[in-house]
Amino acid sequence: MEIPEELKEAIENQIIGIKNNSIIENAQTISQRYRNNDGKGKRLLTKKEEAISYSISRMPSTYCAIYSALEHAIRNYNTDKVKTLLDVGAGTGAATWAVNELIDIEKNICLERENVMIDVGKRLMSKTRLKSTEWKQYDLTKDIIQEKSDIVVTSYMINELSENEKETIINKLWEATKEILLIVEPGTPAGFKNILKAREILLEQGANIIAPCSHQNKCQIKENDWCSFYVRVSRSGIQRQAKKGELGYEDEKFSYIALSKAPIKTYKQRILRHPQINQGYIKVKVCTENGIAEKTISKKDGEVYKKTRKLDAGDELY
Repeated sequence: MEIPEELKEAIENQIIGIKNNSIIENAQTISQRYRNNDGKGKRLLTKKEEAISYSISRMPSTYCAIYSALEHAIRNYNTDKVKTLLDVGAGTGAATWAVNELIDIEKNICLERENVMIDVGKRLMSKTRLKSTEWKQYDLTKDIIQEKSDIVVTSYMINELSENEKETIINKLWEATKEILLIVEPGTPAGFKNILKAREILLEQGANIIAPCSHQNKCQIKENDWCSFYVRVSRSGIQRQAKKGELGYEDEKFSYIALSKAPIKTYKQRILRHPQINQGYIKVKVCTENGIAEKTISKKDGEVYKKTRKLDAGDELY
């Protein structure tokens, strides 16, 4: 998957005059900080050039993860009435770009704590269709969310919080939601743990799961396992350098949950792992309305077999 051409050009334009070595060093420093994050709300990024390097190294992957999660979710949701977006902990605006690619949004609001991220996010949007996006400095751990929005999105943010803050903030996000809340976290055991926490809290409040779960019951994923998906992201030359990578792509792993205020009909089966394609049959691990199941689909299943060969983790099984 590639980011929109508008965004790609905006990212490339902002690095004119900045030495590649500086971008690479900042990207590595930022990566190290996020890996060592202890979840206590530390300020991880405060300098302008760091924010620019962040937009180069992380924004494409974040965009693609959010796009992929939302694309799966809205297959099961009518978005005709979804016209306003609240991007909470917006960073440089990746979620806003992704949502607007999939849904016809009329009003975008980005809430972000760090001024340098706001400045870069505004600059990236300044000459694009998203130029009217409203940016507000906002600290989710301290401030009240004044706005309510049809869709609220937060990505890679809950993992930065302390355990004591998470429940309060999940509730804040839900209170600000009119229709859909989408939470995306890293596709790690810790990231999935945050998704489970949000799932449990919000189901108790009457939320309805749009995706990826096939039911509203207790999650059947075992304690030593986790539910995550991936999207293959195209890398630009400077992004490869910033990440010290050789390949022209990377696989971004993510966990997510999409919930709605209104009751919905969920899909019956979602593929949880990359299907194992063998000679004459396919084995798939799926989440069903009755829990986790291993299924074998053979050539004898005809059209279902042909369709399943084209599916991947995150897709609905026919």
